[in-house]
Amino acid sequence: MNFSRWRKAGGLAAGLLALAATPLAAQRPEPALAGYKHEHWTLEEGAPGRINALTQSSDGFLWIGSVEGLFRFDGLTFEPVQPPGKDAARLVVSQLAATHDGTVWVGLGRGRGVMAWRSGRLVDMAMPHPSRQVTDMAQAGDGAMWVVRGGRSESTLARYAAGRWQEFGKEAGLPAEPAWSTAFAADGTQWLATETRVLVRQAGATRFVDTGIAVTPRASLAPGPGGAMWLSDAAGTRRIAAERGHWRAGPPLAINPDPVGGTRMLFDSGGTLWETTWNTGVLRLDNAGRGAPALRRFAFDATQGLTSDQTHALLQDREGNLWIGTELGLDKLRRVPVVVETAIPANSPTSYRLAAASDGTVYVADARAAYAIAPGRAARPILALPSPATALCPAHAGGAWLVRKSAMVRLGPQGAAGATIALPPGLAPLACGEDGAGRLWLAALDQGLWWRAGGAWHAVPAPGSLPANIAIGADGRAVVVFRGPPPAKGAAPFDTPFVALPDSQSRVGGIEGLLPGDAASGPLISGARGIEAPLAANMHPLPATRYPWAASLNGLVRASNGDVWGIGDIGIVRLRAADLATALARHGTAVPWRLFDFRDGLNSFVQKAAGAQVAQGGDGRIWFLTRRNVVSIAPDALRGNPLPPAVLVRAIVAGGAARAPLPGLRLPAGTHGVRIDFTATSLTVPQRVLFRTRLSAGSSSGAWTAPSPERSAVFTDLGPGDYTFEVIAANEDGVWNPVGQRVRFAIARRFYQTWWFPLAAILAVSAALYLVYMARVQYLGRLIRDRMAEREMERARIARELHDTLIQGVQGLLMRFQSVADRLAHDPAAQAVLVPALDRAEAMLIEGRDRVKGLRRLEDRHLRRELQRLLDSQVTDAALTLTVKGAVRPLHPDIVDEIVAIVGEAVCNAVRHAQATAVDVHVDYGARALALFVSDDGIGIATLPSDADGADALTKGHYGLIGMRERARRIGASFSIESGHHLGTLVRLAVPARLAYAA
Repeated sequence: MNFSRWRKAGGLAAGLLALAATPLAAQRPEPALAGYKHEHWTLEEGAPGRINALTQSSDGFLWIGSVEGLFRFDGLTFEPVQPPGKDAARLVVSQLAATHDGTVWVGLGRGRGVMAWRSGRLVDMAMPHPSRQVTDMAQAGDGAMWVVRGGRSESTLARYAAGRWQEFGKEAGLPAEPAWSTAFAADGTQWLATETRVLVRQAGATRFVDTGIAVTPRASLAPGPGGAMWLSDAAGTRRIAAERGHWRAGPPLAINPDPVGGTRMLFDSGGTLWETTWNTGVLRLDNAGRGAPALRRFAFDATQGLTSDQTHALLQDREGNLWIGTELGLDKLRRVPVVVETAIPANSPTSYRLAAASDGTVYVADARAAYAIAPGRAARPILALPSPATALCPAHAGGAWLVRKSAMVRLGPQGAAGATIALPPGLAPLACGEDGAGRLWLAALDQGLWWRAGGAWHAVPAPGSLPANIAIGADGRAVVVFRGPPPAKGAAPFDTPFVALPDSQSRVGGIEGLLPGDAASGPLISGARGIEAPLAANMHPLPATRYPWAASLNGLVRASNGDVWGIGDIGIVRLRAADLATALARHGTAVPWRLFDFRDGLNSFVQKAAGAQVAQGGDGRIWFLTRRNVVSIAPDALRGNPLPPAVLVRAIVAGGAARAPLPGLRLPAGTHGVRIDFTATSLTVPQRVLFRTRLSAGSSSGAWTAPSPERSAVFTDLGPGDYTFEVIAANEDGVWNPVGQRVRFAIARRFYQTWWFPLAAILAVSAALYLVYMARVQYLGRLIRDRMAEREMERARIARELHDTLIQGVQGLLMRFQSVADRLAHDPAAQAVLVPALDRAEAMLIEGRDRVKGLRRLEDRHLRRELQRLLDSQVTDAALTLTVKGAVRPLHPDIVDEIVAIVGEAVCNAVRHAQATAVDVHVDYGARALALFVSDDGIGIATLPSDADGADALTKGHYGLIGMRERARRIGASFSIESGHHLGTLVRLAVPARLAYAA
């Protein structure tokens, strides 16, 4: 920064200050914070220091330019913004400007020129001949950006339009001296403040003209209401007026206490002028356009909480908040509905007292004085008090009754409106009230309940009743709260002069507040657990669990517009009287309500005292008592924030790494959980911004979450695939941005999560199962072959035994019988018997030898031949046929025996039991299996047994079926029978090729 020029300007500024209007300079400015909520962020809270410039981009972010760099702010988090590149030097930002197209222009110091934030990144705008620093920037109506280049005397202006730069110097009428500030009026006129003068360039002109208005260095310009241009320098703040082609600066409205002059000016949306100073904080000028005597001057400096008196930047955001950049941090001033009445001293040693008179005047009393607040006016003291006020209540005759130690008096707008009334000796009341009959009531705890009638005081005899509070009901009777047992009936000399509400009668956790009700509900009482109408029939308490605003309400008033205002532990609440009445009458009815708390200007808690804590004045303002001060809300001035917040997803965090939500974002394979950080640029009360989010997988839509202030969402148990994240937000007044932002990302798949992996796994498992199956088949084949080998050995043994014993024995017997026959050859009768017997025995011997031969030569057995022999041996009238299909292949010998046995049993069953007239045997030499089918046209099996191997088959006598199944199982064949009553029978047998074929 050009500190040397500031020092040079000191002498000239001091001289001008001495000539300035002394009365204006000597005025003590009023505090500037009435009606504003002040928030600040210091260096300790993460804010940048040495702030030079502020602006707001079209997406709602607040941009901060400082000696420490460039930052953007969403109301909660400061985010540094750096140019791309690993070796990017720290930016020293001197000026900022946001344009209509969303670009943020960044003017730099140290000869860095100008950068711009576009499409999410900083780019160098390559301004020619950059100066030591940019001192100002402004956008013209045609969209061109004008840059004031300080620290030089030539080519002090540069213009960027249509992608090109243009420099301006002497040829454009500029003097050979530094320039400080430029601004455009509503009519397109461009103003320029240089080191010593003010220049102007009419719209469409190519040259600047000297206005003849002299200035001191570092002068600033700002457009004001009505299209006027304003000037501030060491000589003061003044309006530039144009008359017949001539210009003049008006009289100074305020003299800046420091010799350098104002550094920045800003007219807010209400026409109030704000001005920074070099070392005395911020000035505020109300009615600046009207001039004296309407001008009101305020000051805001470090003594009132400003982060620093060295202020350099001003901005009003699009929501109406005022931002101030200082040497030590960032400050925000926000208009709030809760306004502190500064005319009433804060922190009264005793409780404040409040009453609203019938003429609309509100009366307040504290420990030292009584105050009257006329409609539309500020509070003013009307009566000094020798002792603190203990009670205050409306008077029938107008004004209010003020009670203090030993005396009471009626107040009017100008003070005491009548004679002082002495109280009974030693009486110190806590609450008062005047009923419909004109009786004055005083509640004084252990001193009892008193009333005044006929010019005299009377006491209600009720020891230990402890009257604590008084209100006047809708029927005009006094309602008295008792902390102890209430007076018994007949204790007063007249019939029911008041209504007693003992604390023990409460169903809501005691009686903390005695509140006015309507004619239907009567008075209301509030406790820690809610509110109720104790005197009304068929009305339900409102529990604090469902109505949080109803807990510990200490004051309530029904406004003339139908609203109900209350104050309690949670703050100030507003609801509709009709909604309250409905909820009392109908259990569980919802009651819409609005809370006003410390974010809305409330700076203390409700005081716990008797008497009214809320009152409405004749101008509609609602007045509230707190421990610290007296505050008010003007319902007619309440304005909601109609601007929905812009929503931005900051980052997607997975595996500890944050990634920008760029198109096509793909997270690493194996990601199961992500955290998505987002924000909304609602700068008024960012803590009240609510978000709703949802995550959708693929084409299916997820469910929206409930509104929450959290600015991040965590999702777990995610798998690979495509996801869409959506977030919407609402501002502090519940105005939603239904569009929000949508971000798509994908999670990559691991190799086992790809589409081809299940297929490959299925193929691998299938191959493994096939190998297992083949191994099993081979095992069974070996097992069967081993068994067949054993059987062949057994057959050979049997053949030997038959040959060595039975056949040889039979042959020996034949020889003996033949010798006998030979001896009896002469006996015809004996020959008739012996010869046939010998022939038969010889035939049996031949057959036995054939059998032995069969046992010895199994390999010579042929399935077709054996089956044909089987069919030929059947004695039946049925037609028996044999069909063979396929290339005949040699079979394992033992297989042939089992097959012949099974087929024989099937043919026998068909011929003997099924009464078949035709039986077909079909053999199929297949590549995969040897298949045999035996079908008949017999009567079939009426009921096929469910378990031919079990007790069911045995019970029904199906022994042949059991044998066939056992034989089939023994050779590893599949076997089935299909039959039905009078539908014939089909027997299927299939032997796997590996088991059936010998080669």
